[in-house]
Amino acid sequence: LEDSLVSQLTNRVGALLDAPDTYRNMRDCTMTYAQDQFSGQAFSDHFWGAVSDLYHRERKYFSGRNVAPIKVGTTLLDCTVQDDSWARVFESPTQPPDLWKLNEEGTFEQLTESLPDKLHDVEFMMPQEVSYDNEGVSVPALLYRGIGDCAVVNIHGGPNWHVQFLWDPFMLHMASRGWTVLAPNYRGSTGSGRAWQIASRFDMGGVDTRDCAAGVDYLLSKGLANRVAVTGRSHGGYLTMTCLTQYPNLWRGGSAVVPFMNWFKSHEDSREDLQHWNIENMGDPKENYETWHNASPYFFLDRVNAPVQLICGGNDLRCPASDSLDAHDKLTELGKDVELLLYEDVGHSFLQIENVIDAEVRRVDFLAKVLERNNVQEHTWRD
Repeated sequence: LEDSLVSQLTNRVGALLDAPDTYRNMRDCTMTYAQDQFSGQAFSDHFWGAVSDLYHRERKYFSGRNVAPIKVGTTLLDCTVQDDSWARVFESPTQPPDLWKLNEEGTFEQLTESLPDKLHDVEFMMPQEVSYDNEGVSVPALLYRGIGDCAVVNIHGGPNWHVQFLWDPFMLHMASRGWTVLAPNYRGSTGSGRAWQIASRFDMGGVDTRDCAAGVDYLLSKGLANRVAVTGRSHGGYLTMTCLTQYPNLWRGGSAVVPFMNWFKSHEDSREDLQHWNIENMGDPKENYETWHNASPYFFLDRVNAPVQLICGGNDLRCPASDSLDAHDKLTELGKDVELLLYEDVGHSFLQIENVIDAEVRRVDFLAKVLERNNVQEHTWRD
């Protein structure tokens, strides 16, 4: 469970206590328990119990120290102390982010309640940490195991990011429909060391695409699905389109959210800082023309063999909507099955809740349409 929920929490607690031996003992305890039973509330109770024990045992480390005021965040990277209590935003795949307080006597108090009353008794699925082989490397991923023959490969953005054991309503909803969801941390992701993070440099749309597509082989070999769709946001939207153009017969359909598809045009339309990032990771567009061209799915849209959904924001400066608009026009001209959802006054991140809900509902509706329709043939790996 390296670089997962356990590692993130224990790393910060260890730094806070400034006691290496205590950190190692706590890490061993939580890691051992997590390997046996990594499931929602049981793990949460066990972890916070370990924190409580350490808090009382190591009080001497807090004596006379200046500690930070309570700071509320949205990730699991910080833990703060004030007076005789700790406060932290805690979340997991089965628990939305809420503020919890650890009191001096070792009791816990939930200070906020994000989950609506009608969902309190719902048993949300805890994903499994899995890995699968591709080109001699082991690709880590999270797996929401479904009950039918439909699956979705959900590709994270970044690419310097990674899927973690965090609250994700989109993946939980897909799992609630009985679909299997595989979220790979492909080469180029963080969380698995620097070599893994830079493995896609000067080869974006290459190794990362192959790692995502290899996830279908894993799903098929495990008997988890025989019809698979692909989706992703930002860089994940880009990889959705490279998957659809490089492996056209593998997918029942693909939904790309705020993608870019033409490295050249996207580069010209992007902010200066993003242009610097492009050159740093893919080289100069003139000197490396072939690399940029081959990595641009826009030039290979004729290969698409499955329905495509494009979702974009009209004010997106990171992945300009012009890419989606051009791709929609070209796919239409080619006679492909494509739909475009353009949110005129929206940027790269959808901030208004009505836009978030509308886009996600329509994305799920699209995936349901391509996955659950009748007369679907089984996949053939990379045919």
